[in-house]
Amino acid sequence: MLVLVVCFILVASMAFAAFPAQAGKPSPLSADEKLLKGTLDLDYAMDLLWRLSSFDYPYVGEVIPGSIEDYETSNYIANEMRSVGLEDVTIESFKLVNWEPVSASLEVISPEHKAIPTRSHGMSWSTPGGGPIEAELVDVGYGRTQDYEAVPGGVEGKIVLIERNEVMWYMGPSVREAVYHGALAAIIWNPARDPAGINMDCAHNNATTLSITVNDALYVKDLLAQGPVTVRLSADNRFTEDRDAYIVYGFIWGSEFPDEYVLLEAHHDHWWSGANDNNAAIASQMAIAKAITDSGIQPKRTIVFMTCSGHESGTGGSQESFWDWALGTHFFMTELHPEWADRIVMSFVSDYVGIPAAVMFVETTPEMGGFLTKLFRDTGISSLMLPFIFTPVSSFDSWSFYAAGVPTCSIYNIDLTGLHGEFYYHMDISTVDRVIDPEYLMADMVYRAVGALRMSENALLPYELTEISKNVREALDLLLARVPDADIANLVSQLDEFDASAIALDKYIDSLKRPSKAKITAINAKLHLAVKTVNPHIWDQDIGLENPLPGWCTVSKFDTYTNDMGQLMDAIFALEAGDGESALMSLENVATMDWGEHVSYPVYLDCLWTFNGTEYLNWAEGYLPWVTNVHQVHSSIEEKIGSAGADYSWEISQLESKLDVLYSKLVVTTLEVDQAIVDGTAVLSAT
Repeated sequence: MLVLVVCFILVASMAFAAFPAQAGKPSPLSADEKLLKGTLDLDYAMDLLWRLSSFDYPYVGEVIPGSIEDYETSNYIANEMRSVGLEDVTIESFKLVNWEPVSASLEVISPEHKAIPTRSHGMSWSTPGGGPIEAELVDVGYGRTQDYEAVPGGVEGKIVLIERNEVMWYMGPSVREAVYHGALAAIIWNPARDPAGINMDCAHNNATTLSITVNDALYVKDLLAQGPVTVRLSADNRFTEDRDAYIVYGFIWGSEFPDEYVLLEAHHDHWWSGANDNNAAIASQMAIAKAITDSGIQPKRTIVFMTCSGHESGTGGSQESFWDWALGTHFFMTELHPEWADRIVMSFVSDYVGIPAAVMFVETTPEMGGFLTKLFRDTGISSLMLPFIFTPVSSFDSWSFYAAGVPTCSIYNIDLTGLHGEFYYHMDISTVDRVIDPEYLMADMVYRAVGALRMSENALLPYELTEISKNVREALDLLLARVPDADIANLVSQLDEFDASAIALDKYIDSLKRPSKAKITAINAKLHLAVKTVNPHIWDQDIGLENPLPGWCTVSKFDTYTNDMGQLMDAIFALEAGDGESALMSLENVATMDWGEHVSYPVYLDCLWTFNGTEYLNWAEGYLPWVTNVHQVHSSIEEKIGSAGADYSWEISQLESKLDVLYSKLVVTTLEVDQAIVDGTAVLSAT
């Protein structure tokens, strides 16, 4: 999980809708909720966390999807599930492309000799034959086009040093730009991390890419300031197709509604030891399982405890696919058990928890916002942590539950000081003692434990269906503010009918005095089917609005069109007035151009292909908005600025054509959402 996403969430102008977590008074916990909270065993959770983070695996205990370590860890967790009393513990597998870092080395050989600790970036290539490359090293800053072009003599046949930054997502564009300019390999350093640690990320770079510490980067930069530097490096990385990655789950069967599942999930694969990402979440949910069985509480609905591999890397189908994370839940819900979409009434996903000095972030599907907000108040966590409960869910493991129509949330902690969480994110020195505070780990345990039990015990599912339509309406309001002639009148009318049907159902439920179990089951089935029918059609993957990294955030189906159509209109208006500078600023705000403006056109197209052109889109399939390519128009305007009487007629014509395409794509999207709302209304209105 990339927790830097918080800076984009907090300043987002669209897409994110927060629930008022501090409003209202807390309600007392039920007797069983109090018992469960009091039975949670923090000592057990911390002991398990240490055990999971201390395996004698390469790279201080790393678990890469599809590896032998993945297999061994899955069996370890399965045995742990059995030991705490879970029943019918099951291990299942799915296929992916396994990436194995066999070895990597780096040394300065001139003007002095020094070996530098290093490792390969995830999914990056080997040096030819795994052997050494020896070449001059050059510093190219952020690795933008202008950085490469500023190097005297260019970078062809050389090795480049690149400073990691968030705009050039995982440095994929920067490394591809290096290859385009003829570089042999890239070395990445990250100034946002602990200077003594090696940061690990996963990126589908098309060259050998190594990572080094900040301290070593500064040492090399000091040498470069004195004169030429020659380095020797090697990397041996293996790609193996159709390797088994694993999913583990066990049950506490429900006493009244055994076929309705409340699911708790956390991924068990991880870079390095994985203390904070994601062994803490596994330890938390295993402690919850132990507390339920130790307390003797018999939940009414079945509670499922699951861990998945394939979150950090792996790629389904092809090593060239960009969509290489969050694969475990994707393949579980689409290939292994799609029928679970009819059984899971709520899924709680935790990733990156137990961080001290933290805010608890809870991303949720709209209908669960009220429930999760009240849960935060009732559990008393607000005395320790600040809450931020909001929509939409992003590309954690929860996304695949959302796409299957399952109500879901993602829970994670943000360290606002930067001294504990982000500072050690994906680092070799991310040990339990450095990054985990037991008190904050207990907060996740309490929140998910009480939440799971409450979902199990509520006779009627606590879905607020009008929150779904509210989420769509908010996106439409933003659309009309930027594109006043957008044709959404019919969709607004359908939303009104959906709300009327939802309110009528609520009134009917309120009128019931003592509904029978059969009546409760029928009402819950209707509520669940309505959510399953509508929810998968309200959000898309973000391709560059809230975060430059494609697919890291999620936005409304309408948000990309709202942004890009507005920016194109502004650019056309500016060009008609002869204002090239303002037009450039507008085009740089079009999705994909925050990084796209910094790379050459062939590299831009290459990057687009990795996340929008390959046939292996995995969980992004059907959730990618139209990409408006304004790169060449942007470059043309740049060339003409400063010229007296510059003629922008070609650029205006190009942008007008692209705007027409966006209007047509907006119509298609509107019809998709409209049909989902119509179908959802039919579900609610059926007798």
